[in-house]
Amino acid sequence: MYDHLDPNGWWPGRSDWQVIWSTVLIQNTNWKNVDKALDSLYQATGFLPANILDMSDEKLQQVIAPAGSYTRKAQTIKNIALYFRDRFNYDLELAQQQNKQDLRKEILAIKGIGPETADVILMYGLRKGEFVVDQYSRRLFACLGWRDVPPYEKAKKIIEENLTDFTLRNYQNFHAMIDMFGQKYKLPKQFNESFLKDYYLMTPNQGK
Repeated sequence: MYDHLDPNGWWPGRSDWQVIWSTVLIQNTNWKNVDKALDSLYQATGFLPANILDMSDEKLQQVIAPAGSYTRKAQTIKNIALYFRDRFNYDLELAQQQNKQDLRKEILAIKGIGPETADVILMYGLRKGEFVVDQYSRRLFACLGWRDVPPYEKAKKIIEENLTDFTLRNYQNFHAMIDMFGQKYKLPKQFNESFLKDYYLMTPNQGK
């Protein structure tokens, strides 16, 4: 995949806080809309969680409206800000030093956060290696021969057990290239036109 795709700078952000907010804003929309919402959020708060918590719910909803689903997303963003305030006093460096399994459990407990968003926050905002089982990876693995990709947590466990030598950058790049591939080729229809058409994925539970 490295021969065909360049993952550098795939998940952009001028700060870790911007990356964290973008994981919520990107849900069920596109980056064009997210960029508009992020520009407004930066102008209003500088991406700082304390400033976000100082805003009224109505104002925050107005600020992030371009990303859609603004009522739900505003509440989720505030829930995340509260977590980092109460748990780490807004100190992301302190959060990044914590055990990733403990962090993942805590982030999954935040209302409005599911496994996919939690893993993206961990990987890009808190610098913990995680495999993100998003729709792009599910479609690609199905095309590569992994029939009936299991639910999120089971699929994640199987995949990560086979990525034991991966560094954080490896995880980030793998996620980026899978999503870039899915954006370049409409799967499964265009898979046979891609550079992966002659490859087959072997998984631990196949053939058993």
